[in-house]
Amino acid sequence: MVKGMNEKILELRNITKEFPGVVALNNVDFDLKYGEIHALVGENGAGKSTLVKIITGIHPQTSGDIIYEGESVLWHSPIESIRRGIAAIYQEPTIFPDLNIAENIFMGHQRYNNITRKINWRYLYKETNRIMNELNVNIKPRDRIRGLSVAERQLVEIAKALSTNAKILIMDEPTSSLSISESKRLFSIMHDLKKKGTSIIFISHKLEDIFDVTERVTVLRDGNYIGTKDMKYVSQDELI
Repeated sequence: MVKGMNEKILELRNITKEFPGVVALNNVDFDLKYGEIHALVGENGAGKSTLVKIITGIHPQTSGDIIYEGESVLWHSPIESIRRGIAAIYQEPTIFPDLNIAENIFMGHQRYNNITRKINWRYLYKETNRIMNELNVNIKPRDRIRGLSVAERQLVEIAKALSTNAKILIMDEPTSSLSISESKRLFSIMHDLKKKGTSIIFISHKLEDIFDVTERVTVLRDGNYIGTKDMKYVSQDELI
């Protein structure tokens, strides 16, 4: 069930991140609503990647607060954020080409038989098939990654996130290597996920994609928060 349109699943308040000699983020604010596709944009070096690494627990913030599902959190590792339902899909998919789809999707969180302690392959293949059907993707659980297209590998990454029951999906430049038709297919899947309550942070340099698929946009520049606007109230020239 999708919660109220204005309810926030994630809120970052006054996030600052300092590295030796560098302030990567300076008092940055960001929030994400339940069932929302929210764009995060800025030039290279704006601080987008650092913000994502703080959201996912790769880096701790130097100061500031993360409010997730109504409570203040401080991640100590990415495992903690994954277990709480935050998943990231990066520009270069983190997949194993010589393994099959099911093995890739459940890598690191396989289901085991309680008695034999062996991997429950029947469950893995059945669950992989269910997720692929949910995404309306014609890829078989036993297919090898090596034989898939770039677009299909992106879908495997999304399936991997869904296998962890992700509530927030962070997509970093997902259309950079996709054709127009493949991008439209991805956008359709994103909208389906949104309807089911998944919240998506969408990072892209392609402004046309941002106008096609997102509802709000947050702009960062040189590590600073510039602003957040509804897409229906912002023009492409203003966004640039």
